[in-house]
Amino acid sequence: MRPRMLIKYLALRNDIEVHVYTPFQENMSELKNVYFHKMKTLFENEYIKKISYNITRKMVKNSFLANNLIYTSFTLNKIIKGLAESLKKELQKNPVDVLQAEQDIVAAAAVLTKKSINVPVVTDIHDLWVDEEILARRIKPFSPAFNVINNITKMVLLESDLVLVGNKIMKNILLSRYSLDPQKIAISPNGGELLDINSEITRKRTVVYAGNLEPYEYVDLFIQASSHILKADNSIEISIYGKGPDEKKLRKLAREIKLPNSIFKGYISREKLIPILAESSVGVVPTKKEYATPMKPFEYLSVGLPVVSIKGMWWTEVIEKYNAGISSHFEPEEFAEAILKLLNSPNINHYSKNALEVVQREYNWNIITERLINEYFKLV
Repeated sequence: MRPRMLIKYLALRNDIEVHVYTPFQENMSELKNVYFHKMKTLFENEYIKKISYNITRKMVKNSFLANNLIYTSFTLNKIIKGLAESLKKELQKNPVDVLQAEQDIVAAAAVLTKKSINVPVVTDIHDLWVDEEILARRIKPFSPAFNVINNITKMVLLESDLVLVGNKIMKNILLSRYSLDPQKIAISPNGGELLDINSEITRKRTVVYAGNLEPYEYVDLFIQASSHILKADNSIEISIYGKGPDEKKLRKLAREIKLPNSIFKGYISREKLIPILAESSVGVVPTKKEYATPMKPFEYLSVGLPVVSIKGMWWTEVIEKYNAGISSHFEPEEFAEAILKLLNSPNINHYSKNALEVVQREYNWNIITERLINEYFKLV
């Protein structure tokens, strides 16, 4: 979602062209000044390409295959070199002034390309790849897979001309772990869109989680809290939107504590999700990965949806600064109490108004991309 938002809002500037290099057939035809270039891959048929991509994603989600096949030096370097060669050919035909890469593998291909194409490379680090895989319980610390991934990330960070991170915590981690030059790191958080939200909308008594069902999102905390919520008031609707490798485990947990299976709503597109969020009363962000750069809280805030989050997270500080929600310790009953307190607050409309202000005044894509443009011009 972040790359799509950056493309969309950078393209609003008349003096900027955005060129997107991707293996897939992508289109954002509603935007001017955006040009898509299809990189060559092993399979040129779109249908076969997507099948192979989805198979690879499933293999990565499997701990055995991830450690013994995907996260090996041979496999990852083969992927990186193939991407770099394809990217190099596209850049020779359609050159750019600044090349930005999202995620570590693509960033590794970009810095390899940089050696033959004289273009500054910006790497956008949303998260620490190796830490995310540990939290997802796919790899173990200091295992061979850990070392391969960590070495790729280190190479990317050292060879990039600029590294974008979402918050100060991540910046400090990169400085201490990889000994980067602090001048090489710029903070570029996620944000929300300035949407036309009806302030008079009647919100349903719905508590919603929308996002990936991954172990590091700690959706199990919300499910456990939901048992306490429904015992206090069974008229409240619990809604979980999303999919992921933890879904089976989460459904099993819900059954064990006698929650209805209907709380799981499945995955829906963002276009359909936004109106649902706008009609809900509370959005939850149960993750406790404090250096992450989630879209979730800002998507909630952009529709005036107050947030319950975990204490100590940097986005929780933003929410509390604007009085746009409530924080809780990482404990199911306390998380439930925070949700009920917010849901039943006579000031719920004030919380909602403050939620909109977070995005309107500070964390919106207009401001984020304007600052990014200033960073790009320093490199050109």
